Amino acid sequence: MTSWSDRGWLLLRVLLGCPMVLLHGWSKAQLLFAAGPVEFADPLGLGATPTLVMAVASEFVAPLLVLLGVATRWAATLTAATMGVAFFVIHGGALTGDDSGELAFVYLVGFAAIALGGGGSLVLRRPR
Repeated sequence: MTSWSDRGWLLLRVLLGCPMVLLHGWSKAQLLFAAGPVEFADPLGLGATPTLVMAVASEFVAPLLVLLGVATRWAATLTAATMGVAFFVIHGGALTGDDSGELAFVYLVGFAAIALGGGGSLVLRRPR
């Protein structure tokens, strides 16, 4: 029997994973595999292509894993870390104003909660 807690974790995974994959990760994945030179922000000084690869891994691949419940804690940790960089480095930790990082903060907190709490029992593959 499925508990309400497990349903809550599923809801959180779906409501964070779907928009991250569809609204953020998908466009970055398309950019990565497009022909031509990569032009992408490089806030950590690693180079545009490596930064884009990491963004695709943490905003497309990892949230898709979270959504499915596969390697959920690891994948959520990767996405939360990226949202931490987005919030603190890109948006300067601002929750209001013209360069608000409010959405990055919400994703950071949500994926951090999943990383700490796990994905519940309604997953594609149960942890061992």
